[in-house]
Amino acid sequence: MSKKKKDVIIVPWDYTPQSDIALMHAVQLAKEVNNKVMLARFLENPGFFTSKAKKEQLITEEKVTLQAEGERILKEYGINPFITVELGTSFSNFHRLVKEANANLFLLGKTYKVNDKVTYHPKEMIKRLRGLDIPFIMAQEKPAHNYYKEIVVPLDHDKNYKETLHWVVYLSKYYNCNINIIKPYLHDDYRKKDMANNIYFTKKMLDKKNIIYGIKTAKKNKEFNDEILSFAENIDSDLILMMVKKYRKHLSDHPDYEEKIPIMVINRNTEIIKYGGFR
Repeated sequence: MSKKKKDVIIVPWDYTPQSDIALMHAVQLAKEVNNKVMLARFLENPGFFTSKAKKEQLITEEKVTLQAEGERILKEYGINPFITVELGTSFSNFHRLVKEANANLFLLGKTYKVNDKVTYHPKEMIKRLRGLDIPFIMAQEKPAHNYYKEIVVPLDHDKNYKETLHWVVYLSKYYNCNINIIKPYLHDDYRKKDMANNIYFTKKMLDKKNIIYGIKTAKKNKEFNDEILSFAENIDSDLILMMVKKYRKHLSDHPDYEEKIPIMVINRNTEIIKYGGFR
């Protein structure tokens, strides 16, 4: 029995300009690939001793506010989002929603405001999104173009890189975009061998799909992460693809960097590659 196509983009909603920027990207993607958009408001769990009636009241009151946002979005963007209010911000809560909504992507702003006292930054959000079987996009600026035209893909010796490549194929299929691959300058012979295998696999897959691409080598004495960002900014890229491990390193290396370009973070073994997503 075939599994139902995943066709919902979840936007964690906190009523801030950051979530509105994330929504702009979600709407653009959804219209292009005929997906649906869900606004998901994650509230702090009131605790074990809170009555069921009180919890239901909290959800009902929040849905009224969220529904008003949905109506505004319909008028402004021409897309009618689903809404949901969730109590709790644990990984299990995110995981359950992904399954119930049949979602294929999370699209987030740089921060998520749970309440007046608690705001999650990227490192806190990764704890809740890492391990999900779908990727997520972190967006801090409005879309630069009407569609994703230039995509930057860091290529390295990691064997898990091939999972990122599947997403390159999916995105290229819908946007007819240019794929700009950048690889590090390597000295280690063992890593060079793995890199050569990944380059061969990349060329073979992209040539087979008639995808336009180029491969650039980073400068010898520069940090690879810095080279990725510099390259992406120089070509006015619309999106950078990274595995979650690389994104965590990116956050550590650039704690104060203002993300001009959205980053799609790929979790390992993303099921969306196998049976749904952008089709």
